[in-house]
Amino acid sequence: MDRDWHRRMELTYENLSRAEKELVDYINTRPQDAAALKQVDLASAAGVSKPVVISCFRRMGFDDYRSFRDSIEGFFSTQINSLRAAQDVRLKVESLAELVGEAAAVDIRSLERLAESLDSECLEEVVSHLSRAESVYLIGEGTGGYPAHYLAARLRRYGLKAWNIGQDSRHIPDGLQPLAAGDAVLVFHYSDRDEWLSPVLNLAEERGAWSMVVSGTIHPDFVGGASRFVHVPRGELGFKNSMAVPMHFANLLLLAYETINLEQAENSLVSFEETRRAWYQVTGEKK
Repeated sequence: MDRDWHRRMELTYENLSRAEKELVDYINTRPQDAAALKQVDLASAAGVSKPVVISCFRRMGFDDYRSFRDSIEGFFSTQINSLRAAQDVRLKVESLAELVGEAAAVDIRSLERLAESLDSECLEEVVSHLSRAESVYLIGEGTGGYPAHYLAARLRRYGLKAWNIGQDSRHIPDGLQPLAAGDAVLVFHYSDRDEWLSPVLNLAEERGAWSMVVSGTIHPDFVGGASRFVHVPRGELGFKNSMAVPMHFANLLLLAYETINLEQAENSLVSFEETRRAWYQVTGEKK
């Protein structure tokens, strides 16, 4: 059975008892607390009994409470309190050399989790929609703006009409006004604020556009609203996490696009380099 929290919940939620559903709902609402609590404390915080916790993780296919809690932590990795993370880091490392090693190890573990959960079918689906889309709209509030901005700029090099929608959620309707059937919407969600997300996904559905949400942690209620949800972890709860893995995923999409559309991508990049050389000649700027 898949170790991913969301996948297990999808498969088992409807078969859980009322008390077990209350426990899962509590975890989805307070994942950072749930991932740090002992079994008896989680039961108390969620208002259920200890046997309910045990039956719940067993129904979801976990061998023990530790693996149950690790799965919560892995999925909800961006629900992090910065002060608490800083305090945890100071307990783990005593020198800059140790800090370098631990920071690299955190991202490596996150990349390994990504490799376990990401398959070629997902990449093929995304590239297929990007290739056919009349326009591609990219949104990333907060730190999600990094991969969104990067992809928007790089996709244009392939001749795609890619638009980066600004981070101010009040102006998202302005950017999405031309959205139509045949377009694609890519959302990178790495922010505590998500009240803008449902309207974006609803608009995409109403207008017949394909949508994808990429996130390290997102309330499962939103997952079904996107055409495709991709879990891309971002560090770990007990460490100041980086955007290295989401940026790696964004670059992976570009590489997948080039691999699948080899000739077209190469021709577009040749044209781009010619345009860039002409620009430098006119402006006198150096590469």
